This record gives sequence, C-alpha cells and structure tokens, in this order.
Amino acid sequence: MDPNNSMIQHEDEDIPYYYDPQDANAFRLIVLEEKWEEVIKKYEEHVFFHKIRIKGRGTALHVAVSNGNEDIVKRLVDVIVKKHNDQSGLEIKTEKGDTPLHLAAYRGFTSMCECIIGKNGERKHLIRDQNEKGETPLFCTVLAGINKKTFLYLHHFFPSDTSIAINNVGATILHVAIRRETFDMANIIMYLYPNFHSMEDKDGVSPLEDLATRTSAFKSGIRLIWWKEFLYRHYVDVKVCDAKTILELHEKDGGVENKEKHYQSEISIPLYNVDELEKASKVRHIPFSSKIKGGTTLGLINFACLTAIKKVKEKHIYGGKLLEAFMKHPYIEVVPFDDGEHDEEMKEKARCKREGKDLQEREGNQKIEDSAKNVEKDTTFLAVAKSGVVEIMEELNSKVKASDKKGLLLVAMKELEAKKSDTNDTAYLRAAKHGITEIMIALESKLKSVIHETNSNNENALLIAVKYRQPRVVEGLRNRLSMETFQSLILEMDNNENTILHLAAYPCIDNEDTAWKISGKGIEMMWNVKWYEYIDGLVPDDFHYIRNKEGKTPGEIFKEENKQLLQSSIEWLKNTTESSSIVAALVAGVSFATSCTVPGGNDQSGKPNLKGQPAFDLFSTCSLTGLYFSVTSLMVFLSILTCRKQAKDFGNILPFKFFMVLNFLFIAIFAMLFSFFAGQYLLLTDKYDKSSSLLYFSLAGSLPVMYYAFLQFPLYIDLAVVISRKVPLNPPMH
Repeated sequence: MDPNNSMIQHEDEDIPYYYDPQDANAFRLIVLEEKWEEVIKKYEEHVFFHKIRIKGRGTALHVAVSNGNEDIVKRLVDVIVKKHNDQSGLEIKTEKGDTPLHLAAYRGFTSMCECIIGKNGERKHLIRDQNEKGETPLFCTVLAGINKKTFLYLHHFFPSDTSIAINNVGATILHVAIRRETFDMANIIMYLYPNFHSMEDKDGVSPLEDLATRTSAFKSGIRLIWWKEFLYRHYVDVKVCDAKTILELHEKDGGVENKEKHYQSEISIPLYNVDELEKASKVRHIPFSSKIKGGTTLGLINFACLTAIKKVKEKHIYGGKLLEAFMKHPYIEVVPFDDGEHDEEMKEKARCKREGKDLQEREGNQKIEDSAKNVEKDTTFLAVAKSGVVEIMEELNSKVKASDKKGLLLVAMKELEAKKSDTNDTAYLRAAKHGITEIMIALESKLKSVIHETNSNNENALLIAVKYRQPRVVEGLRNRLSMETFQSLILEMDNNENTILHLAAYPCIDNEDTAWKISGKGIEMMWNVKWYEYIDGLVPDDFHYIRNKEGKTPGEIFKEENKQLLQSSIEWLKNTTESSSIVAALVAGVSFATSCTVPGGNDQSGKPNLKGQPAFDLFSTCSLTGLYFSVTSLMVFLSILTCRKQAKDFGNILPFKFFMVLNFLFIAIFAMLFSFFAGQYLLLTDKYDKSSSLLYFSLAGSLPVMYYAFLQFPLYIDLAVVISRKVPLNPPMH
C-alpha cells in the first residue's frame, strides 16, 4: 500500500477495506458518464464499490434503475448477489431514504423489481423497506400510478400486510390513489384492502372525504362544451371491468407464475377497459378507436379530442364504481370502530407509526420551539409565518440564519394545522363544497341525517354550497328535499350569524376554483347580481333586514363587497359601448350612402334601369335594413352610456339592452355586406361572366368585417346565457 496516498476507511462500511479517495471519485465519474462496463468491473472487484454514493443520485445501481437500463440493472444485481453474496448493496438508500427497489417501483419497472427481489422472492423483505416518509416500494407504485402490474406484483408477496401500505402520516395507498386521481387503481386497492375505506390519516381525513374533493371523478364536477357534451353522451362508449374481473384476468394472463409474458413491456395501459382486457394476451397497447354506436367512424372529429373525452368518461365511471364500494359501508363516518367489524390491529399499527414519527418530530423540534418562544413576540418572522404570506417568507429565507428558518417554519406549520383543526367537513359537506352531487345523493339515500350535518363554523350543506357558489348543489337540494326540510336548511346561520343571503352577498371565497369562469368584469358583475337575486328568491322577505355579528345586512354587504367590481364593470361597459357605437356610426354612414346610390342609374322618367332584377331588389332592401338597424343600435348604445348603471341594473336591464343592441348591430353589418354583394354583382355581371373569379374576389372584402363579428361572438354568447338562465353556470366549461 502506497504510503503517499491518503488512505482512509469509508464511514459507510463495516468491512475494513482501504482505498484511495481519488479512485472513489473516479468511480463516481464513470457512473455519471454511464460507462457501465467499467462500472461492472469495479462492482466485481470489491463490494465497497456497491456502496459508493453520488450526491443526489444514490449508488450506481440507483442510477442504472433511474435510467431505465434493465440489462445493466440485472448484471449489477447478479454481481451483488451471486458473485459477492452480499445483499447490503441492494439496501443502500439515497438521501431521501429510497432503495433501488423504491425507484424501480416508482417508475413502474416490473421486471427490474423482479430482478431485485428475486425470481422466487428470495429478497422480498426489501418490499418492507421505508424511505424518510415511511413509504415502501409498494406505496411508491401507487404514488406514481403509472403501472398497476407493478403494484399487483409487489402486493402478492404480502397480501395481508397492511403496514406496508401506510406512510408516516397515516395516509394509506387508497388515500394516495384518490388524491392522484388514479381511480382505476383506487378500485383495485379498495377490493384488495377492504378495511382501508375507514382509515383516516393524521389530519383525520378519510378516503371518502378525499373523494368528495375530486371533481374530475364525477360528471357533476365538470361542465363540457355543448359539442363535447354531445360526444360524451352519444358517441363515446366506454366499458370497464370491476376490480375482481381485472385481478382474475391478471392471474389468467400469467400472474406471478408467467412473469416473462406478463411483464414483457414496461409501458402500462393508463386505464383498463373491456376491449383492452379482452385482447391483453395478444397486444400490448390498444389505441382508442373512435366508433359510434352505429358502427361508423367519426372521420371529421379530431382523434385527440375523442381520446380526451373517453378518458374523462372513464374517470367518471371508475369514480362511480368507487363511490358504490364506499356506499357498502355508508355509516363509517358517524359510527365508531367496532373490533368485531374492523381490523383494529391495522389501525393500531397506523397509530403507532404516526405516534412514533410524531415523537421524533417533537424531540427534534423541542429546542427549536423553545428558542422561538424566547424571541420577541411579534418579530417580522413570526408575523410573516402567522399571516401565511409566502412571498415575504421566500424573501426572508435568504437573509436569516438556519435556526431562525426552522423556528419560522415551525410557527407557520402550527398556524396551518390550526386552520385545519378549525374545519370539520364530512364527506357530505366536502361534496357540497366542490359541487359533487353524486356523492351527496348517494349519502342521502343511505343516511338521511347527513342533510343536517354542519362543520365547526355551523355551516350546513346549503350554506356551504352558497358560500362556494355551487348552483347545482342548491338546485339539487331544492328539488330533492321536501319544502319543510329545505326551509329548515335556509333558516340556519353560521357562527357569525350569516344567513345564506349574507353568504351570497360576499365575493367568491376561492377565486381559483369557485369564481365565475367568464371574461369581462361586466359579465362577472351580471353573474354576481344573478346569483344574489336567485338566493334572494329562496329566502323569506325578513332576511333582508337580518344583521350578522358585524351589524351588516345582506344588501349592505353586497354593496360594499362589489363596490370595486361595479366600478370596473361600469368602465368595461363604457369602453365596450363606445367602441361598438363607433362601428354602428360607420355602418350607418355607409348604409345611408349606399341607399342613396342606384346601381345602373335611372332612365329618363327617373326610374332605376335595373328595377325588377332580384339583385337590385336585394340591394335596395338590404341597404335600407342596414340603415335602420345601425341607427337603432346607435341610439341604444347612447341610452346605455347615459343610464345610471346601478348594481341591480346589471341583473336584467343592462344585459338585455346589450344583447339586443348587439343583435341590431350584427343585422346592420350583414345587411350592409349583402347590399354590397348585390351592387357588385350588378356592376360586374355586365362586363364579366357570372362564373368569373373576380366576383368571388370581391367577396373577400368582407373578411375584415366578418372577423370583427367573430371576435364579438363570445360576448354575444355570454350575454345570451346571462339572459336565458336564472341560475349561474358552474363549474366552468372544459
């Protein structure tokens, strides 16, 4: 051994192997350069190289798994297991606590998982290894949600062990599958782990409560554009299998006994359907074919659009099946656990895991908490943490010491947990908040008393629906419940003594999820007035005079909260009206000039030479029509500009006026164009043949005007919807 070299013993290894640090760095370099033949030679040389880690990447085996190089992974594992008979290289973890099996499971590489575990499961204990978050490789497959085959492969080694399916915060793989919106996998998990439907995480959230927040799982959670809605209902036909059938077909296709056939590809099918399952033994991936019920193909409809609608419908079907599974035990939220009915041992394991993690966190943060208490009561850091202003915290992050950062984070997390503890939303109330009527109807049919559930703010389902602007929920409750029951919900108040009319007067609680998804401040104001008037029609007259704890009536709140929006709406209406009135004036001028012009001239008696020809009659009629309607629209625009523009006017008067004046303007524009076409036709047909391209070229002059009309069409549609509907539309279109 060369004494000139700096020879040290590696801290991660118990074997007394001495090495040159430069050799370790050189090994890291060849791993990063993916010189795998040299890496394998080093692996064969000594087990120490199995444990050399690269910052942020783990060992060479971690890197090979991450790169998806199956052949290299197999050779490295063979060297670790067969040549050196030392499995510790398979148990090395990254900074996040992930083993190579974690990475392979997360990426959905089933054959790599089999290679690491062993063909006969010799190293199946690796499935129990947890990372820093308490996640096992089985848990990671659900986190990724890309390959159900990998999940089923890992599950079959420990089918009855639920501890490998729960992380440190008590979240089960059923929680994760629902939160990641892989509802097909959630159905399989529900079938394999039936007791998970009752498990709550550290925050006390059950899987059903999570499902009640996933709007993509149900038809009521989205609103499709009319043509997508038509395709959804009539042209896209999706058939799915239940979890039991999927598992039977999985085993029939080879299961764990025929892995080479079953796992021949790492590309997973995103969602099972009947056609794919029936052909699973013949093809690896089944593309979606756009077939309608009559058997013909929709050649004119975009293939990608049909595929997207199909996936949406598949999600809705799987969400419905998952809800059906939950409804087999509808009383779980209100009935305590019974040892005779539920797996108490599973719940105890989850509790111990959570408490163990909590104990570590408490011990690790006790000093931090004590130091934070000694800091001045209202320092900048604590004030920012309590207020939850993320931007300021990020700015301070680069200017404070590490200990202060930890104290700041501790206080911020406490404030967040305090906010969470203030809520007591059950699955029924969560469904009302997110507008998922399917869950509400299912729970009402199984447990009628859920109608009167309230959260910690004493808000029932109706109050929550009004607060978060869910018209479908309000209409559904109104139609499903008896008059007496619905009135009892209306009479309820929250802890601040707000009635539903007070809540309707307040602005949107969550601007991202529950605001009216429309363009233009004026249209937004129209919808706010419509919403307030709709709720006003549901409540008794004396609700207008009820004051909340702040001493405000609903009308005062509406006026105060919409003051800024009203000013913006008036400005929007003024700008739109002024620009449109300019167009109306131009059309009126052109129409007047056109009506005074006689194509072909007059004879000696003053009569038009072309009188009696259809084109001349069209010219005369359209020029006068354009003149009349353009002048009328100009007058209506002036009346809009000079009106008082109070908040209540945005409910019906102003939308109706604006809608009608747009109709007049469009009629005037098209009448002017038709008169222009007729005049050009009369002038050009005397010199050119009727089939001449010059006639068609003259029509191109109308394109700019048509473009203007096209730009105004969305506003026209929005106004038409505002006028025609009593209840606002929510959720937004997709």
